[in-house]
Amino acid sequence: MRTKFFPFVCAGLAAMVALTSCGGQKQAVNSGKTEVIMPFSTPEYRTDANYFRAAASGTSKDMEMARTAAELNARSALATQIEVVVKSVTDRYMNQYDVNGESEVRGKIETGVREVVNQTLKGAVIKDTKLYQNPDGSYEYWACIEMSKVPVAEGVEDVLISNDERISVDFDQYRFMKTFEEEMANYGKENK
Repeated sequence: MRTKFFPFVCAGLAAMVALTSCGGQKQAVNSGKTEVIMPFSTPEYRTDANYFRAAASGTSKDMEMARTAAELNARSALATQIEVVVKSVTDRYMNQYDVNGESEVRGKIETGVREVVNQTLKGAVIKDTKLYQNPDGSYEYWACIEMSKVPVAEGVEDVLISNDERISVDFDQYRFMKTFEEEMANYGKENK
Protein backbone atom coordinates (compact mmCIF):
# COMPACT_ATOMS: atom_id res chain seq x y z
CA MET A 1 0.00 0.00 0.00
CA ARG A 2 2.89 2.35 0.72
CA THR A 3 4.25 1.82 -2.78
CA LYS A 4 0.99 3.10 -4.32
CA PHE A 5 1.30 6.47 -2.63
CA PHE A 6 5.07 6.91 -3.21
CA PRO A 7 4.72 8.37 -6.75
CA PHE A 8 2.09 10.85 -5.48
CA VAL A 9 4.32 11.95 -2.61
CA CYS A 10 7.25 12.47 -5.00
CA ALA A 11 5.04 14.43 -7.41
CA GLY A 12 3.77 16.60 -4.55
CA LEU A 13 7.29 17.38 -3.34
CA ALA A 14 8.42 18.22 -6.86
CA ALA A 15 5.47 20.59 -7.29
CA MET A 16 6.26 22.34 -3.99
CA VAL A 17 9.90 22.79 -4.98
CA ALA A 18 8.89 24.15 -8.38
CA LEU A 19 6.41 26.62 -6.89
CA THR A 20 8.79 27.94 -4.25
CA SER A 21 11.68 28.34 -6.68
CA CYS A 22 9.69 30.30 -9.27
CA GLY A 23 8.83 33.38 -7.23
CA GLY A 24 9.90 35.43 -4.30
CA GLN A 25 12.99 37.48 -3.66
CA LYS A 26 16.25 36.28 -5.07
CA GLN A 27 19.47 36.95 -3.25
CA ALA A 28 22.52 37.98 -5.18
CA VAL A 29 24.93 35.13 -5.76
CA ASN A 30 27.93 37.23 -4.72
CA SER A 31 26.38 38.99 -1.74
CA GLY A 32 29.00 39.77 0.85
CA LYS A 33 31.91 38.95 -1.45
CA THR A 34 34.50 41.36 -2.76
CA GLU A 35 36.02 40.87 -6.18
CA VAL A 36 39.80 41.05 -6.13
CA ILE A 37 41.46 42.39 -9.25
CA MET A 38 44.82 40.74 -9.77
CA PRO A 39 47.72 42.83 -11.06
CA PHE A 40 48.70 42.11 -14.66
CA SER A 41 45.40 40.42 -15.51
CA THR A 42 44.64 42.51 -18.60
CA PRO A 43 45.31 41.18 -22.13
CA GLU A 44 48.63 42.98 -22.67
CA TYR A 45 50.08 40.91 -19.79
CA ARG A 46 48.88 37.53 -21.07
CA THR A 47 50.49 35.10 -23.49
CA ASP A 48 49.57 35.88 -27.07
CA ALA A 49 50.63 34.74 -30.53
CA ASN A 50 54.07 36.40 -30.21
CA TYR A 51 55.07 36.29 -26.53
CA PHE A 52 54.90 33.93 -23.61
CA ARG A 53 54.00 35.89 -20.45
CA ALA A 54 53.54 35.01 -16.80
CA ALA A 55 52.85 37.01 -13.65
CA ALA A 56 53.34 36.02 -10.03
CA SER A 57 53.80 37.52 -6.61
CA GLY A 58 56.06 37.16 -3.62
CA THR A 59 55.50 38.39 -0.09
CA SER A 60 58.09 39.04 2.60
CA LYS A 61 59.03 41.46 5.38
CA ASP A 62 62.14 42.15 3.27
CA MET A 63 61.40 43.97 0.01
CA GLU A 64 64.28 42.29 -1.86
CA MET A 65 63.11 38.83 -0.78
CA ALA A 66 59.60 39.64 -1.99
CA ARG A 67 61.03 40.71 -5.37
CA THR A 68 63.16 37.58 -5.68
CA ALA A 69 60.22 35.32 -4.78
CA ALA A 70 57.94 37.04 -7.29
CA GLU A 71 60.47 36.74 -10.11
CA LEU A 72 61.20 33.07 -9.32
CA ASN A 73 57.48 32.28 -9.19
CA ALA A 74 56.90 34.08 -12.50
CA ARG A 75 59.81 32.24 -14.17
CA SER A 76 58.45 28.93 -12.91
CA ALA A 77 54.99 29.75 -14.28
CA LEU A 78 56.54 30.81 -17.59
CA ALA A 79 58.55 27.58 -17.83
CA THR A 80 55.43 25.50 -17.20
CA GLN A 81 53.50 27.44 -19.83
CA ILE A 82 56.25 27.01 -22.43
CA GLU A 83 56.55 23.29 -21.71
CA VAL A 84 52.79 22.85 -22.16
CA VAL A 85 52.75 24.67 -25.49
CA VAL A 86 55.89 22.97 -26.82
CA LYS A 87 54.69 19.52 -25.74
CA SER A 88 51.38 20.16 -27.47
CA VAL A 89 53.16 21.32 -30.63
CA THR A 90 55.53 18.34 -30.75
CA ASP A 91 52.68 15.90 -30.03
CA ARG A 92 50.54 17.41 -32.79
CA TYR A 93 53.49 17.50 -35.18
CA MET A 94 54.41 13.87 -34.52
CA ASN A 95 50.80 12.68 -34.78
CA GLN A 96 50.07 14.62 -37.98
CA TYR A 97 53.21 13.74 -39.85
CA ASP A 98 53.72 10.14 -38.75
CA VAL A 99 57.25 10.27 -37.37
CA ASN A 100 59.07 6.91 -37.47
CA GLY A 101 60.22 5.21 -34.24
CA GLU A 102 57.78 7.36 -32.31
CA SER A 103 58.43 6.37 -28.67
CA GLU A 104 62.22 6.66 -28.88
CA VAL A 105 62.00 9.91 -30.82
CA ARG A 106 59.43 11.29 -28.37
CA GLY A 107 61.76 10.62 -25.44
CA LYS A 108 64.66 12.40 -27.12
CA ILE A 109 62.49 15.33 -28.07
CA GLU A 110 61.09 15.70 -24.53
CA THR A 111 64.60 15.71 -23.08
CA GLY A 112 65.71 18.27 -25.65
CA VAL A 113 62.66 20.42 -25.01
CA ARG A 114 63.42 20.59 -21.27
CA GLU A 115 66.94 21.78 -22.10
CA VAL A 116 65.56 24.35 -24.56
CA VAL A 117 63.15 25.72 -21.96
CA ASN A 118 65.90 26.04 -19.36
CA GLN A 119 68.22 27.78 -21.83
CA THR A 120 65.64 30.12 -23.31
CA LEU A 121 64.32 31.22 -19.91
CA LYS A 122 67.58 33.10 -19.52
CA GLY A 123 66.25 35.40 -22.26
CA ALA A 124 63.04 36.24 -20.39
CA VAL A 125 62.70 39.89 -19.45
CA ILE A 126 60.64 41.69 -16.85
CA LYS A 127 57.73 43.43 -18.57
CA ASP A 128 56.37 45.19 -15.50
CA THR A 129 56.42 45.16 -11.69
CA LYS A 130 54.24 46.40 -8.87
CA LEU A 131 55.08 46.79 -5.21
CA TYR A 132 52.57 46.99 -2.36
CA GLN A 133 53.12 47.36 1.36
CA ASN A 134 50.66 45.44 3.49
CA PRO A 135 49.19 46.79 6.75
CA ASP A 136 51.50 44.49 8.73
CA GLY A 137 54.56 46.11 7.11
CA SER A 138 55.37 43.22 4.78
CA TYR A 139 55.90 43.78 1.07
CA GLU A 140 53.95 42.18 -1.75
CA TYR A 141 55.85 42.33 -5.02
CA TRP A 142 54.32 41.41 -8.37
CA ALA A 143 56.35 40.68 -11.48
CA CYS A 144 55.25 40.03 -15.04
CA ILE A 145 57.88 38.49 -17.29
CA GLU A 146 57.79 37.81 -20.99
CA MET A 147 59.76 35.99 -23.62
CA SER A 148 59.44 35.99 -27.38
CA LYS A 149 58.28 32.77 -29.01
CA VAL A 150 61.15 32.96 -31.52
CA PRO A 151 63.98 31.53 -29.35
CA VAL A 152 61.66 28.77 -28.14
CA ALA A 153 60.69 27.75 -31.68
CA GLU A 154 64.31 27.92 -32.85
CA GLY A 155 65.49 25.87 -29.88
CA VAL A 156 62.93 23.15 -30.52
CA GLU A 157 63.83 23.17 -34.23
CA ASP A 158 67.48 22.65 -33.26
CA VAL A 159 66.45 19.65 -31.17
CA LEU A 160 64.45 18.24 -34.07
CA ILE A 161 67.24 18.83 -36.59
CA SER A 162 69.79 17.33 -34.24
CA ASN A 163 72.49 14.88 -35.20
CA ASP A 164 70.03 12.04 -34.65
CA GLU A 165 69.16 10.80 -38.14
CA ARG A 166 65.82 9.33 -37.10
CA ILE A 167 64.61 12.75 -35.99
CA SER A 168 66.16 14.94 -38.69
CA VAL A 169 65.10 12.77 -41.66
CA ASP A 170 61.44 13.10 -40.71
CA PHE A 171 61.58 16.77 -39.76
CA ASP A 172 59.80 19.27 -41.99
CA GLN A 173 60.58 22.80 -40.80
CA TYR A 174 57.66 24.44 -42.59
CA ARG A 175 55.12 22.02 -41.13
CA PHE A 176 56.62 22.30 -37.67
CA MET A 177 56.54 26.12 -37.71
CA LYS A 178 52.98 26.07 -39.04
CA THR A 179 51.97 23.80 -36.16
CA PHE A 180 53.86 26.03 -33.68
CA GLU A 181 52.19 29.20 -35.01
CA GLU A 182 48.73 27.60 -34.78
CA GLU A 183 49.32 26.48 -31.21
CA MET A 184 50.56 29.94 -30.15
CA ALA A 185 47.54 31.57 -31.78
CA ASN A 186 45.19 29.13 -30.03
CA TYR A 187 46.92 29.65 -26.68
CA GLY A 188 46.70 33.40 -27.12
CA LYS A 189 42.96 33.22 -27.87
CA GLU A 190 42.34 31.09 -24.76
CA ASN A 191 44.07 33.69 -22.57
CA LYS A 192 41.99 36.71 -23.65
